[in-house]
Amino acid sequence: MIDIQYNNDSHYGIHDPAVRATLAAYSSLLFLSSVIGDLLILVGSIKYHAIKLHPIIVTFIQYLALMDIAVAITRFLPGAVSLITESWVFGHVFCYVTYSVVVSSGGTAVLLISAICLAKLLIVRFPFRADSVPVYLAHIAFLFFFLVSSTGIVVEIVTNSKLVTFSYIDYNCDYNSINGHFSRSSITCNILVGLIGFTATTVTAVSSALLLRTVSNISARGGEIKWQGVMTVLLTAAVYLVATLPGTVYFMGSHFVVGSAALHKFWHVDLYRVAVYTVYLNMVSNFYIYTLTLTSFREFLRLVVGRGLVKCFYRDYPGTGASEGERRRLLP
Repeated sequence: MIDIQYNNDSHYGIHDPAVRATLAAYSSLLFLSSVIGDLLILVGSIKYHAIKLHPIIVTFIQYLALMDIAVAITRFLPGAVSLITESWVFGHVFCYVTYSVVVSSGGTAVLLISAICLAKLLIVRFPFRADSVPVYLAHIAFLFFFLVSSTGIVVEIVTNSKLVTFSYIDYNCDYNSINGHFSRSSITCNILVGLIGFTATTVTAVSSALLLRTVSNISARGGEIKWQGVMTVLLTAAVYLVATLPGTVYFMGSHFVVGSAALHKFWHVDLYRVAVYTVYLNMVSNFYIYTLTLTSFREFLRLVVGRGLVKCFYRDYPGTGASEGERRRLLP
């Protein structure tokens, strides 16, 4: 039986109660923000058609919201609890589940972001052909992304489940590579994760740059540009690239870090921890991006969500029989 509470607290744990409390509050806030925000995205886009973009992009956005919710439930919430209790209290099975879901859902999410950027670029460059593209291609793309992201982790869990343990570095379950145990399957999984991250980052960066150049050229020629959709995609790409920058630096430099124990601790503990908590921001940003850039989504929040909040706080909220003037008084 594995030791689910891997005894690395003295080397890798956070011993300052104030820092742990701050990170626990941060993780809790991320959890609530992600779950509530992504649920509003799903409800708004499916029931109220509040995201008025190309159907392909809307489908990708909906799947991205689902992946972010999965990460929030299996990463943010357990991490907050672990920071408070200073241990893993969810048992062996959930340790494997959280690690598997985070890797597969996280990998799928970054591929979906790159697909959103590439799709928007193609839509802008070939607007007439874009209308004839069937939406089912987006569903097929999602299934492909999820299968690619899940393949390596399934093999790793099956063959090396004992190496998935609770880590005090990020207070979550991770593959325990600190002790130097690397099997063929774990190396394959790491290569696959690296390829997914490299591909997603490259496609996102290149597509965004080309998209910005394309819309600039079209605008200079006097062409019509739907700037809300363009800004939504560009902001999504920018947040992703900034949020993953510390992680990119960490993984690119990890193989070259040699020297003192202090340097090793800074790179593999402090910098890795910064990279983890920074990339979390990418999982909660979409709701705020759509609120900022999409008029239709803001209208959904104002009319539907705002009305629901007013009903909760005002017992004398006017019903359907009230005058239009009375409704406008309460809902400006």
